[in-house]
Amino acid sequence: MQITYYGTSASEAWPALFCSCRACELARKYGGKNIRTRCQALVDTSLLIDFPPDTNYHAQQYHLNLQAVKTLLITHSHHDHFFPQDICMRTSNFAEGTEGSKLFVYGNDTIEKGFREAASIHSNIDDFIVFHRLEPFDTIRTEEGYEVTALLADHNQPEKSFLYIIKKDNKQMLYAHDTGIFPECTWDRLEGKRFDFVSLDCTALSRDWRRGHMGFAAVDEVRDRMEEMGCIDSKTIIALSHFAHWADFTHDKICEEENPKGYQVAYDGCRYEF
Repeated sequence: MQITYYGTSASEAWPALFCSCRACELARKYGGKNIRTRCQALVDTSLLIDFPPDTNYHAQQYHLNLQAVKTLLITHSHHDHFFPQDICMRTSNFAEGTEGSKLFVYGNDTIEKGFREAASIHSNIDDFIVFHRLEPFDTIRTEEGYEVTALLADHNQPEKSFLYIIKKDNKQMLYAHDTGIFPECTWDRLEGKRFDFVSLDCTALSRDWRRGHMGFAAVDEVRDRMEEMGCIDSKTIIALSHFAHWADFTHDKICEEENPKGYQVAYDGCRYEF
């Protein structure tokens, strides 16, 4: 399996909209890996996680082939993860080459409501997109052979925001954004599972956040508990993503803090194979 990160920022991007803080000014100065768009990731070539308003940019900048995407998993309804108006452009009225194939979209009840509202102006949307509502801890199997389980995140309650376990053949990964330290019901579902790849929310960076989002200290707590449970080991790749502008952090400074602890620091356009 492989995962490609197309966006690795929090909701305001980095440099952030309208912002002149030190972190944003440094990102503008140095560019490159310091420029972060809203979160999105692709597993192999056909399973996409989240659909932010930057998706069109990701397709142009990083050659994301949206016509190859068969399954779309949405974590929660915040605009930086779910922009349904653009998803509904997948019809013959706006996109040639979509005839005869369908995109299967999965998400919670809040996401379903938002999707239905956006789709209501398209008379033929059902010919191109199929929505399936997920409940916490549901497991589905996709046409491409992925087994996907939705776990509860600690984020934006009372909405049931999701983390995802994604498994295919003998490989298994955990995608854990946006969340604080996991709820106990989610820890219970992780018992007995071993992951080749784990992607963790690190929005807060050096700020000590444990609810809603995580920073360095909370990520360490999650890693340590997963190690104790046998969910991860020395062969597991752990990548941090979903960063928010803060203090004087740059990509290199995050790497200086976290690489010595064994973490990978994701950036827009990076890819990991496992």
